[in-house]
Amino acid sequence: MSPTAPVSRRTFLGTLAAGAATAWAAEERYDIVIRGGELCDPSQKLRRRAALGIRDGKIAAVEPDIPASRGIQAIDAKGSYVTPGLVDLHTHCYFGATGLGIEPDPIAARSGVTTWVDAGSFGHDQVEGFRRFIVAPSKARIFGYVYLYPSSRNPDVAPVDYVRRGMRSTGEAAVKNRDIILGVKVQIGSNMNGRYSLDFLKIARELCDKYMLPLMTHISFSPPETDQVMELMRPGDVVTHCYNGHTLGIVDANGKIKPSVLEARARGVLFDVGHGLGSFNFEAARKALAAGFVADTISTDIYNLNVNGPVFDLPTTMSKLMHLGMTFEDVLLRVTAAPAKIVNRVPLLGTLAVGAPADVALLQVEEGEFQLVDSQRNKVDARRRVVCRETICRGKAM
Repeated sequence: MSPTAPVSRRTFLGTLAAGAATAWAAEERYDIVIRGGELCDPSQKLRRRAALGIRDGKIAAVEPDIPASRGIQAIDAKGSYVTPGLVDLHTHCYFGATGLGIEPDPIAARSGVTTWVDAGSFGHDQVEGFRRFIVAPSKARIFGYVYLYPSSRNPDVAPVDYVRRGMRSTGEAAVKNRDIILGVKVQIGSNMNGRYSLDFLKIARELCDKYMLPLMTHISFSPPETDQVMELMRPGDVVTHCYNGHTLGIVDANGKIKPSVLEARARGVLFDVGHGLGSFNFEAARKALAAGFVADTISTDIYNLNVNGPVFDLPTTMSKLMHLGMTFEDVLLRVTAAPAKIVNRVPLLGTLAVGAPADVALLQVEEGEFQLVDSQRNKVDARRRVVCRETICRGKAM
């Protein structure tokens, strides 16, 4: 065709389409664009106005702004903090014989929790059921600690011998399922295991040492004493219910942190809130915080007896710690990067870095008058509370 020859309509439209396709290819496209919010990621000390581009289940871009047209779905986050998806280190979502487990996905959708850790709702003989019926069908991520011993109601079986006989099966189940099992959980307190608590803890210690597994330990009422428990904890182990108001606690009668607790923390033992039905007390938490002892992680210990109060969800537990003087950023760190480090199964979990999993929460801090309740039904009037506006897990809105 000569330079002066007329251009046919078909040729013109083809050229126009080719140019549009080139422009489309040059402009990156995303499954979801989140814009207009304030990014808050304590792991990177990041807090600024920015937009996120999500593609193929990953955070693909963090830019000052991304046009809504570049996303298949665009979310207006104005007035919200855009944070990593929350990680609840102590929950109960296994639906076993007791029926205490909650269904995680509906609560995840309204609370911003994208990673759940079941803290010992199942024994070694239920791990496959946990994988098949809880982990696999869930939209949220779920991991767990296997309980040290399945329950035995046979009065002719000596409890300590019974638990010891389960050591090998428990250890092997945890090792075989390391992709979803984080370690072993044991409940210590006279109200949980009577006079056998310390014996069970010693068995748990032996088991975890042999199979190189972390240990999560529930603390409640003595005996045993706090010093005896702390002596058996190792770096990377977790003590949960650290702000309980019970006799097996971390604060002495004078409001000071017990020396054995400080020694345990110094050697790498971690301390978790684990609110629960009976294990979070405003005054105990206030004393610990006044003494400079801030929990490493904040969790709910949520199950069906407390989901309708006093726990409700993780943002409510976050609100209680903020009422006691913690900043939003300090609280957020302890429900994102800090517990994600303990989970240690998904690279970059708990962050908003490019390449991280697209687990995102849109949170707001509301101002007003809000009544908050601890496990002993003590009430406080808070002026701020954390609420979740939207939850995204694995790159999809829940």
